[in-house]
Amino acid sequence: MMNNEKLLSVIVANYNNESYLRECLDSILSQEYKNLEIVICDDCSTDSSVNIIREYEQSNPSQVRSIMNSCNKGVAATRHEAILSANGEYITTLDSDDYYADQDKLVEEMEIVEFFEKKNRDIIAFSNIVLVKEDKNEKVVWGTPETIKEGFIFNPIITRSCMIPRDFTMRKSLYFEVGGYDTRFPIYEDWDLKIRLAHQYEFHFTGINGTAYRRHGKGLSSPPIPVHIEWLRLIFNKNIGLERNQAKQEVLTARFNEFIASLEAAHK
Repeated sequence: MMNNEKLLSVIVANYNNESYLRECLDSILSQEYKNLEIVICDDCSTDSSVNIIREYEQSNPSQVRSIMNSCNKGVAATRHEAILSANGEYITTLDSDDYYADQDKLVEEMEIVEFFEKKNRDIIAFSNIVLVKEDKNEKVVWGTPETIKEGFIFNPIITRSCMIPRDFTMRKSLYFEVGGYDTRFPIYEDWDLKIRLAHQYEFHFTGINGTAYRRHGKGLSSPPIPVHIEWLRLIFNKNIGLERNQAKQEVLTARFNEFIASLEAAHK
């Protein structure tokens, strides 16, 4: 481990993902960035997840530690608990049914974060996403040169007209400065947080494929489309006031409504 590596906390929220948890944790432990801790918060799983987590704690006592919820609290509250417990000056996330697709992901993101810090600027570093099916036989790179946006990306984030970054790396203080997760939202809680982050901070892209996002139809993305649209509208309406200019609000609202219309049309 290089002496100048700053401590990075990887936040893992888990609920009944025994089938994927080992691959998730192994991908973190295999990262070339070595000065990291893994904070796993288990949301009262009923499968064998807790046994797996205890196994990794015992075999990696200096890097892996857990929080066990006494009742099911939802993903936003679970991630928040882990962030509160994190020792790192920097944080990133990985859902327990996903895994890191590149061993250099955290090195690349931390290099960008620290590059801008030398210029007295806090930014958020992110990588591309690889969509994988459960058996991993089909992989599709999500972001394209047209959909990946950098810099101040509040407008495309809130209108969902770009690739929405996930599992990005940032200074932990940024999370608290924008208010953290809103635990009222059972889905799209991460989008809500990203909107608020994008309103204040720039996002910068590493150019690599970072997270393998597993699409298995059992997770938070599984509710029917009308449920998705309901929560999307609630979160958009909550945050559109961050743009103070009325004319710009109207433009953003029109773009968001176009996105919703395309979503509805695609699922008729």
